[in-house]
Amino acid sequence: MGMKALEGVRIADFTRFVSGPFCTQLLADMGAEVIKIEKGAGDDTRHFGPWLGEKSIYFNLVNRNKKSVRINYRTPEGMELVKEIISHCDVIVENFRPGTLDKMGLTREVLDKLNPGIIVTHVSGFGQTGPYKDRAAFDCIAQAMSGIMSLTGDPGTKPMMIGSVYLDYIGGTFGALGTMIALYSRKKAGDGQDVDISMLDAGIAYSLFSTQDYIANGIVMGQAGNRDRALSPANTFKAKDGKYVFIHAGSDTFFDTFARIIKREDLLEEEQYKYSRQRMANPDYIEEVTGQWTACHEAYEIETLLTDAGIPCSVVADTVDVVNNPQVKAREMLRILEYPDGTKMPVTGINLKLSKTPGEIYALPPVLGEHTEAVLRDIVKLDEEKIEELKSKAVI
Repeated sequence: MGMKALEGVRIADFTRFVSGPFCTQLLADMGAEVIKIEKGAGDDTRHFGPWLGEKSIYFNLVNRNKKSVRINYRTPEGMELVKEIISHCDVIVENFRPGTLDKMGLTREVLDKLNPGIIVTHVSGFGQTGPYKDRAAFDCIAQAMSGIMSLTGDPGTKPMMIGSVYLDYIGGTFGALGTMIALYSRKKAGDGQDVDISMLDAGIAYSLFSTQDYIANGIVMGQAGNRDRALSPANTFKAKDGKYVFIHAGSDTFFDTFARIIKREDLLEEEQYKYSRQRMANPDYIEEVTGQWTACHEAYEIETLLTDAGIPCSVVADTVDVVNNPQVKAREMLRILEYPDGTKMPVTGINLKLSKTPGEIYALPPVLGEHTEAVLRDIVKLDEEKIEELKSKAVI
C-alpha cells in the first residue's frame, strides 16, 4: 500500500455515540491519525449491544483505525496532557453540546495559542448558533424536527423514523467533508477555522423538496409510503411468492418498455398513460395494473426480467439477502476483523473508493486506553518515570 490520502493529518477525537465517531472513522480510513481521547468508562457505545462475546458490535462499527487515550481531563494534570496532545494535532473533532469545549477551558483563544491554524469540527444536533443550540439531541430528535418523520410511512399512519440513525451518519459524513474542505482551505490560506455541522441542517438538506414546495406553493407534503412522488409506477409490489419488489418504471422511456413487457401496449396510446404527467394524474390505477402483473410472477423472476430490460428493479432485501448479495461482496462492503483472541468481528467495509489512494482497514477498534502510554511517550515526549507518576495519580 502506498501513501494514504490523509497521511500526516493528526486528529484529536473527543467524539462518542455515532455521528462524531463516524466522522473521524471516515477520516481514519483515509489515513488520518485519529487519537480518541476518552475518560472514565470511555465512549458510551463501548457498553451498548449488540454483543459479540464481551465486545460491542455497536462500538466496533464506527471506531476502527483509531488510537484510544484514556485521560481524566477533569483534573488539572489531565487537561494539561490534553492540551499537549492538541498542540500536535491538525484537527479537533467533537460532538458535545455547544459550549462544552469552552467549559473545559478549550476556548478558541486558548486553542489558537496552543496551535495556530487548528481546525475544530463541531457535530451537534442543532449547530453552534440559533435558539435551539443548547438542546440535547439524538438522531431521532433531528428526524422529528426536520420533518423527515412526517414524510415517512404509509398515508394515514403515525409518523415514522427511517429505519437507521440516518442523520447521525449524514451528520458524520458532512463533518468529514467539512473537515476536508477546511484542511484544503488552510493549505491555501494558512489559517484554521471552525466547522459547524448540525444534524437538523442535514435533515433539511435531505428532505427532498418538501420545504421548498410549501414556501413556493403552500403545499404540505405528507406520507407517501414507498410511492415515488414524481413518477409512476415506482413503488413496492407484492410478488406471487409473497416477497416484495421495488419497480421504478416511471420515466416515459422505462414505462414504454414496461408496458410492452406486461402486454399492456394500450396504456401507451396518446390519450391514455403514455406520459408521466398522465400517469401521475391517476397513479392508483397504474399501480393496480402493475400489482396485478407482479402477483403472477415470483420476485426474483421479476427482478431478472426487468433488469435485463434495463428497468430499475430490486427484490426488497432482508438482512440475510444483503449479507449474501454478490454486489455487496464484490465491493467488499462487509468485512471481518479478527482480534488476537480469535474473535471475528463483522464491520462495514470502506465505502469511499479511490483508485490511487484507497482507504484501508489497518487497525482494530481500540481497547479503552490501549494507546495512552504510546501517545504520551511518542507524541507528548514524556519519559517513563512521568508516565508512571500519572498512572499512580489515576490521571491516565
